[in-house]
Amino acid sequence: MGRLFLYHEGFDLAWRLYEAGWSAWYAADIRMHHPLTTPARHALYHRLAARNRIWIAYRNLPVPLLPVYLSAWTTITLARAVRGGGLGQTLHGMCEGWTTRRTQQRRRPMSWRTVYQLTVAGRPPII
Repeated sequence: MGRLFLYHEGFDLAWRLYEAGWSAWYAADIRMHHPLTTPARHALYHRLAARNRIWIAYRNLPVPLLPVYLSAWTTITLARAVRGGGLGQTLHGMCEGWTTRRTQQRRRPMSWRTVYQLTVAGRPPII
């Protein structure tokens, strides 16, 4: 099975925690320090971010939400790529995610109860 590497593994974890009956909150007072790096997006970012969005959607979302989520994020991602660069790598990542989703990811869709809980918490799993 394919493993998420960089980008969006936090969404996957949060959705699975909600499905298991846990909840989450935003802890604004926690400070994280990362090594100084350039803020510019790079080819690996564009490819893996696009691929991983498709993988986590396929893995976690009920079938009726898949086209809603993927349409919203395709629009957002392509708009960002056209404006900020990386369009080719983004399209490559989307193609990779779509063509490998079934072989690299095991479906474990969340329940509609979890969809409701995420929505009530202000985190609807469609955007």
